[in-house]
Formats: sequence, C-alpha cells, structure tokens
Amino acid sequence: MNDFLAARSQMALSLGFHIVFSCIGMVMPFFMAVSHFYWLKTNKEIYKNITKAWSKGVAIFFATGAVSGTVLSFELGLLWPGFMKHAGPIFGMPFSLEGTAFFIEAIALGFYLYGWKRFNRWFHWFTGVVVGVSGLVSGILVVAANATDEQPGWF
Repeated sequence: MNDFLAARSQMALSLGFHIVFSCIGMVMPFFMAVSHFYWLKTNKEIYKNITKAWSKGVAIFFATGAVSGTVLSFELGLLWPGFMKHAGPIFGMPFSLEGTAFFIEAIALGFYLYGWKRFNRWFHWFTGVVVGVSGLVSGILVVAANATDEQPGWF
C-alpha cells in the first residue's frame, strides 16, 4: 500500500467514526432539553430521570466527538499538506468560528451537567438548549468549511 492510499484509508476511518458520533451528539441535546422542559412543566419524575440519563449520553457523545474531531484536524495538516497549503486559508475562518461554537457548547454543557440544584431551574434548562444550538452551529460551520470548490491539482 502506498502512502497516498494509507493516508486516505486512515482519514476515511477517522471521518467515519467522527461523523456518526458528532451527528448523534448534535441532536441528542435537543431530546435532553425537551424532556427537561416536560419535567419543568409537569414535575413528573420520569422526565427528570430521562433527562439525567440523556445528559450522560450527551456528555459521552460530546467527548467522543471532540476527540475524534481533534484527530481529524491533525490528520488534515499532517496527511494532506499540499491540500492544506492551498485550502488552509479557506478553511481557517469557518473552523475558527466552529471552535468558538465548540467552546460555547463545552461551557454550556459543563453548566448543565454540574448545575443541578445550583442554578435556577429555567436557567439550567436554558443551558441545555445552548448546548444543542451551539452544537448545530458548529455542524453548520464545518459543512460550510467543507463546501468550498476543490480545484484539481491540490493533492
């Protein structure tokens, strides 16, 4: 196997792993926020239990998405230096904005996970909504970065 094929195979494996976990991680916070909203409105314990269980899942998917996304960013630079020489300035702005959305998501998730009984009930719910919205913004910015027109000869 030549280096080109090995680099493509490694990138495909990393991306295949990342895309599954990050897509689930972008949607699951909304399920968590909806069940939390139902708990706030009805005060039924079942919704609180579902919310706490899904918040653990959100944390796990966030962590796996963050780690696999970091691996992908390193792979872009290390495995595709010719491509990044030309595409780096194009990718730079949307990926830096994505990093900002990611950090907002991380901060809100920290508030959400550790905010039980520490924050106002509605503010706590709002931090869960921020997790979902910032995750979606993050995904939109990644798609925007990858929507550039690829020119032949970059590889």
